[in-house]
Amino acid sequence: MWPIDRRQRQAGVTSPSAEGPLIIAGRVGNRRVVTAACSVARDLGLRVGMTVSRAQALVPDLRIEADDASADAAALERLALWLLQRVAPIVSADPPDGIVIDSTGADHLHGGEAAMLEALAGKLALSGITARLALADSWGAAHALARHGADGVIIVPPGASDAALAPLPLEALRLPAATAAGLRDLGFETIGDLIGQPRAPLTRRFGKALCRRLDQARGRASEPIAPCARRG
Repeated sequence: MWPIDRRQRQAGVTSPSAEGPLIIAGRVGNRRVVTAACSVARDLGLRVGMTVSRAQALVPDLRIEADDASADAAALERLALWLLQRVAPIVSADPPDGIVIDSTGADHLHGGEAAMLEALAGKLALSGITARLALADSWGAAHALARHGADGVIIVPPGASDAALAPLPLEALRLPAATAAGLRDLGFETIGDLIGQPRAPLTRRFGKALCRRLDQARGRASEPIAPCARRG
């Protein structure tokens, strides 16, 4: 929802339906497709990846705006700086639509992990930002759960990442589409299907990146966060 939220906040729109359903359109090869859709548009059956012509056929009064990745990225960086001042000293934009926060040593300042995430969710909602939050042992696990886990707020207890990650789809590991497709051809569907598999055959077929992403998600390989710098 970040491209939608960014535009609505910029325009001062308080209700997603105030001016009718909105989609963002971009190019994938020669196809013009939906890259983001507001909640009203989604309720009407529009989905990311759908062709714009199909979306227009389903919703004739649809509002369409062009994808602007650079403006979305700049606004995401500003949001990261805003959170840096309010949550923790290590915060970074995680394009195209995320923020990563290392809350180590900072959660107690907010009353604990649950209170910190509840307060953060409230601040984002008041700012007109749709958010899904996940806290886990690693950046990779939090990234996966925020995007592919249940809606709302997810807190994974220390040492429980494997169990939390197991039912998630392969895409949650931030794999190239071709790698995920190749794994499915071999019968793998979820992250749990990969955990415990012999590494050598996977590395030979898909390269080192697959096992690295799996290890990062499980907290067995480092993934340093490059924090945004304070201004002023």
